[in-house]
Amino acid sequence: MSIFKTNVARMLGIAMVAAAVGLGTGVAKAGQPQMDGALSALQSAQGNLNNVTEDKGGHAAKARRLVAEAIEQVQEGIAYGQAHGE
Repeated sequence: MSIFKTNVARMLGIAMVAAAVGLGTGVAKAGQPQMDGALSALQSAQGNLNNVTEDKGGHAAKARRLVAEAIEQVQEGIAYGQAHGE
């Protein structure tokens, strides 16, 4: 596996775990630290992906889309939690 694929896989894996922790615990109350952490990890991954200079056969672009979608979902989850006292 190339270094790029390894790094992207690692970043996406970390981001997905962070998101799963934030979404799956049901404990993201009073500031939602798990969701905030997931959002931060995803934004970091997005920044790294945005600095990729080659598209790697379309995989970099797909990774950017998936991370952007995950960011949107986490933001929507945060908004839902705030609106519903979670």
